[in-house]
Amino acid sequence: MRPSPKNIESPFNIEDVFFSKTDAHGKIIYGNRVFYNIAKYSPKELRGKPHNIIRHPDMPRAVFYYLWDFIKHNKPFAGYVKNMAKDGSYYWVFAIVFPIIEHGKKSGYLSVRIKPTTKFFPIARELYHELQTIEKQEGMEISKKVFLQKIKDLGFASYEEFMITALLEEFRSKEDYFQLSIDPDKLADIPRLKHIYEMAKVIEHIYSALKNRLYFFIDLGNELEKKFRDIFEITDELSLIALNSSVESHKIGSIGASFAVVSNEIKKDAERIGKHIVVLRKNTQKLYGLIQNTILHLLSLNIEIFAILYYLKETIEYDSCNEGECIDKLEDFVKVLQSSTMEVTKESNILKNHIEETLLFINKIERLIKELHYIQINGLIEASKLEDIKFTIIFQQVQNLVENTNKTLEEIAPSMNTALKYTCDIEENIKEVDLYLKHLL
Repeated sequence: MRPSPKNIESPFNIEDVFFSKTDAHGKIIYGNRVFYNIAKYSPKELRGKPHNIIRHPDMPRAVFYYLWDFIKHNKPFAGYVKNMAKDGSYYWVFAIVFPIIEHGKKSGYLSVRIKPTTKFFPIARELYHELQTIEKQEGMEISKKVFLQKIKDLGFASYEEFMITALLEEFRSKEDYFQLSIDPDKLADIPRLKHIYEMAKVIEHIYSALKNRLYFFIDLGNELEKKFRDIFEITDELSLIALNSSVESHKIGSIGASFAVVSNEIKKDAERIGKHIVVLRKNTQKLYGLIQNTILHLLSLNIEIFAILYYLKETIEYDSCNEGECIDKLEDFVKVLQSSTMEVTKESNILKNHIEETLLFINKIERLIKELHYIQINGLIEASKLEDIKFTIIFQQVQNLVENTNKTLEEIAPSMNTALKYTCDIEENIKEVDLYLKHLL
């Protein structure tokens, strides 16, 4: 029998971390000490029960729609969740759910939950309350639409984009609490756990280099979004300038013949640039998605490495399981970590190829902009001969457009080249992580 909800919080500390494993159908296999203490259930009471035994009735179903949509596609999910303890009290967590892949098949899920502390938490709480009301009155489909619209109103293109930002901020806000070490004396008599701890610390050290790459890609995504937006506007501006120039050249008859030629050249360049920009626009949309995926899997690595260290520390300090049981559970963490390293390798390789392709189109646009520069100079020369102020203004507009676009392209190129180098660095770092993972257990 499920308890009745009470408006009483089941408190826990910012340094506390929950773990639980479920099978592929969402039934609980095991949890950790924090999970049982805060949920107020014994391991026996929860083993074999569906994980929704701790779901609070205040939780909108729309959130769980996204959870299942992500994990059924073997992608990690992160989100704010209100749970209910055995006595009806509530506790909020920020949950990260990882699929466990064995021999190419999904065997279950590993969930890591931390205390929510960032600015996104009160936003989620308020939004969930609104969604719950909508679901009761209008159903889940309307709730899902409202949920997505609210996410967009916050400035995010999708739930995934919001999720990654919230995940980064929640983890970043607790980094000081998540610097874990274990007293060597406590490991002296447990050689296998000592070995796992030492290997995990080496992997953590390798990840510190990956973390810098992670922050770079976060900044890169924001930078490119703004700068590519400026480049995408060039075609419309050029087409308008070419049209104005053509209209003015017809007004002055045969005298304007040279301007008509120049106008036609501007129009041709606008069309050629436009074709490249159409492809570049599609390319950059995919690029943003690849950057987001890379960020998500790099963040997942961070959390998974921390989870191994936390579980080791909890096991040793509280003697919560024997060595064999501990290693069996750590195997689940390692499987998740291995999946993430594979995903990071795959995504960074795709990202590298896509960056190279994007740079190719940027170079093509740069060449056309240079051609446009020569046309603009010739136009200014002709305008000065006729002392025609209208054409002088028109070709000054072209000059400004050329200079601004050149400046934007020059700013993008170094960032893209750095991104190319960093994708190679990530691959090297992941190879190191893989090497140590093979010797972890």
